[in-house]
Amino acid sequence: MSKVYTIVSIHSCPGQKIGLGNSGGLNIYVKNLIFYLIQKKQKVIFLSKKHENCDFKIHNKNFNLLHIDPTKKNCVPEKIINDTNVLISNYYTSGVFSKKNFSKKKLLKINISHTLEYLKKEHFSDYKVNINRINKEKSIFEFFDYTLSFSKLENDTLIDKYGVPIKKIINSTPGFERKYFYNQKKDYARKNINVKNEDKLLLFVGRNDLLKGLDIAISGFKILEKQIKSIKLGIVGGDLGSSEQKKIENDLINNDYKDKIYWFGSVSQDNLKKYYNASDLVVIPSRSETFGIVCLEALASETHVVATNTGRMKDFIDDGKTGILLDELSPNYLSKKIVNFFENKTNFIFDDNYYKKIQKFEWQNVLDDLFQKINI
Repeated sequence: MSKVYTIVSIHSCPGQKIGLGNSGGLNIYVKNLIFYLIQKKQKVIFLSKKHENCDFKIHNKNFNLLHIDPTKKNCVPEKIINDTNVLISNYYTSGVFSKKNFSKKKLLKINISHTLEYLKKEHFSDYKVNINRINKEKSIFEFFDYTLSFSKLENDTLIDKYGVPIKKIINSTPGFERKYFYNQKKDYARKNINVKNEDKLLLFVGRNDLLKGLDIAISGFKILEKQIKSIKLGIVGGDLGSSEQKKIENDLINNDYKDKIYWFGSVSQDNLKKYYNASDLVVIPSRSETFGIVCLEALASETHVVATNTGRMKDFIDDGKTGILLDELSPNYLSKKIVNFFENKTNFIFDDNYYKKIQKFEWQNVLDDLFQKINI
């Protein structure tokens, strides 16, 4: 039976470029969730804040996109509130908004945190938690019927730090789209992004955010550059040529390295495989991850990774074979492990059965499993 799903994403909209500002894995999740529900012939209303240059367009009679000003009173039409059967909220800002605007009693309410404030502290001991945000998160968990958890640590944190009852927690994951992420020949991929075949290319994919560890990737690269001939670092994410990029260059990179670091800017999901396939190693020095979607996409493209042991990355990295899990996080240790990778590269392989290990993380399988658990 068809239901009306209202999906709330106040934090950011899938129509914003990935890797810019607040736009990242949350938007990838939301977009795939919308496509899944439409495929299942459900009616979907998507609410997000107003922003410039939205390129998110779906021509389907069962889909309605509404950009709103969340600061205005009664910004959600009463008809949407009354028609909604299932409310799905993304990130704590959307949870706060949903609690304020949706109070229909016969309404199934699902919360997807995407990141917990306490979880950042669990991964990165120096992180200073925002108590105001934690209090908002706690009130959100009380309001919603279910909250999704993307890892065992997140599950434990919800229970121990936030007091969420086990019966209100649903274990799930984000995913990847097979039509976008698969192996291509390296020379073909490099030709598409103008990288020389003789270069050894490291790739960082993510927002220019402290918790993503771009500073560690750059500092580690500066150590490696003195040890490995023709090594280069590519950076996907951020606004190409922006003041933010220039600040990073001024703070972390001097003129000796500017010709050795490629800034690729924001890259769409359907083009991202070129960058994974062109690379020798994807570097994920995250201080904190709820899940680790970049790691999953890289491995689906059969590109090796070096990553911190946060989120779910240990669940799909075969350490010493498809990638390297870091026991500690520092530029020196990262560079040491990358040197080890290149010295022993023949040992790092994707065997014929590897894809079976990550197949369950395809979006169709992930969302089928989720909606079976919710029983809707």
